[in-house]
Amino acid sequence: MEINYNNFPSVLFTSFRMDDAPEELPFEVEAEQTRQYLAQCKGFQEMFTLITIKNTEKEGNSNLHFALTENLFHKIDSDDYFRNRLFGNFLTTYIKPKNGTILFNRNGQYVYLLLGEKDTKKLKKVDGRYIAVALFSGNHFIGFEEGIIIKGKGIQVSSTGHYAGGMDLGGYISFVLITLAYAGDTQHSLLETDVKENIYQLE
Repeated sequence: MEINYNNFPSVLFTSFRMDDAPEELPFEVEAEQTRQYLAQCKGFQEMFTLITIKNTEKEGNSNLHFALTENLFHKIDSDDYFRNRLFGNFLTTYIKPKNGTILFNRNGQYVYLLLGEKDTKKLKKVDGRYIAVALFSGNHFIGFEEGIIIKGKGIQVSSTGHYAGGMDLGGYISFVLITLAYAGDTQHSLLETDVKENIYQLE
């Protein structure tokens, strides 16, 4: 998997700070209806804005980027035992707030934003932990989903999502949560790439 900004532009698009962020990110969409959805979707717009603010506050890159092997991608995507165990782990084990991208073969990439309870209360005016997830293939927008993780109860998925390819409700969020649970809060091997950001290998 060759990791560069051409294949995985979301790595670049999540790296901006307030002083260098473009007014609009140059994503491509398949239909005008999708473009209208993105223009009206507050959660999608706020996800990139909040990541930019976090980069600015940190005076650097606040993101945590992961690259998945093909084998691990298929386990996260299709292995019910693996998925259920790790999804349960996420709901019972505290995973620190984080944001960044998850990269996989064929230029697939998830952008994710996971907030803590204090930021969720402050920014979203609800109890729990907010999560937003967008799926891209190269520079093409595929889908978006957001929701609230409620301790002891699970996830309330918002009705604001945009889905493609027969994805079920909660599918984007569950993929990201399972990946983050698998990664945990431990250090992983760095990949050699053609981008300036650190990309960590998950296998």
